[in-house]
Amino acid sequence: MMMLYENFRLALFSLKANKMRSLLTMLGIIIGVSSVIAIMSAGDSISAKLSDTMEGLGANNIELYLDFRDDYDGDYYYDYSDLMDHDMVQDFADHFSDRLKAISVTSDVGAADVKDGTKEAKVSVTGGTLGSFLIDDVKLMDGRFFTIGETDTAAKVALVSSKYVDIMYDGKNKDALGQGVNVEINGKSYKFTIVGVYEYKDAFAGMGMSSGENVRTKLYIPYQTAQSITHDDYMVYFTVMAKQGVDTDQLTKDMEDFFENRYYSNNDRLHVVAYNMASIVDEATSLINTVTIGISVIAGIALLVGGIGVMNIMLVSITERTREIGTRKALGAQNSSIRIQFIIEAVVICLIGGLIGIFFGSVLGAIAAALMKTSPMPSMRAIIVSLSFSTAIGIFFGFYPANKAAKMDPIEALRYE
Repeated sequence: MMMLYENFRLALFSLKANKMRSLLTMLGIIIGVSSVIAIMSAGDSISAKLSDTMEGLGANNIELYLDFRDDYDGDYYYDYSDLMDHDMVQDFADHFSDRLKAISVTSDVGAADVKDGTKEAKVSVTGGTLGSFLIDDVKLMDGRFFTIGETDTAAKVALVSSKYVDIMYDGKNKDALGQGVNVEINGKSYKFTIVGVYEYKDAFAGMGMSSGENVRTKLYIPYQTAQSITHDDYMVYFTVMAKQGVDTDQLTKDMEDFFENRYYSNNDRLHVVAYNMASIVDEATSLINTVTIGISVIAGIALLVGGIGVMNIMLVSITERTREIGTRKALGAQNSSIRIQFIIEAVVICLIGGLIGIFFGSVLGAIAAALMKTSPMPSMRAIIVSLSFSTAIGIFFGFYPANKAAKMDPIEALRYE
């Protein structure tokens, strides 16, 4: 233990005696470690941001939609007999009632411009079931959602966004409640009564892509009301929310099997496909991690270059200290002691370079995260890997010079000028 301590002390003394040379030797290690830390930290920050975003969209949400079979080779068109209808959805809801929290069936009625004097708001009229508000994470600011009676009777009621209220009622939610919204769709005029105001969320918040007052927000109406306008009783997709604790991957598979076995087993064109947000997050995170690791490996080449620099400077150092080595061997130092001394010196160079690299890499990673508007996440994985790799480089590239020093003939070493 005493010998190990002494070797570390000698290594630090040697670095202190040649500060500039030691710093230049470490430069490759510093650059390599900084690059790996910065890249992996930025990658982890992006992955975390993606996970948070998808969680906000609904990690327990599963979407089912009709798609053509992989082996189908014919005309790609829908026939009404192929589409899903409400009896199917109700049968599905009853079958999975113990695992589902909500079902959202929506209908895009059309876009419209609402005008009142000089004021004009753009809306997208969307029919939705009561489960749509839960699955879309609609936050009510004032008023109420639709009642069951209003949905069953296809009442002409609507929910408008806070953005709509800002434009048409100067942000006064209470003034909007009970007021009418006149929209024209496909040449026909419809009037809806506002019963609630929901919080508008800018899908591009923080990305500099908000379109201000020109943004088109959703105007929610009951799904049955939308049907009375579009006269469309069929659908090609709908969304469900699983109850907490339910295995969404297994549920996704079971739902596909349900439609395949009960409704689409004899349909050679279409089948129902289901996917969940969790699987999308996993796939996206896996892709980001793969790219991050790939780029980190490329950046890690600088570590190898730095290792070659360490070996080169150790060879120079050993040549300069040939007489010192000869003196130590003449006084009885064993080959193993000489070897360990110079290996430790190489490791110390790499470790110090690695620590400096971790500092700069963490700073660069934080800057990159700030530019991408994500939370900085210093990667402990990258720090551990980089330090371990730095130590391994010190041992690997320090062994040849150290072994050369250990094998020196003491008499020839003492004669060296």
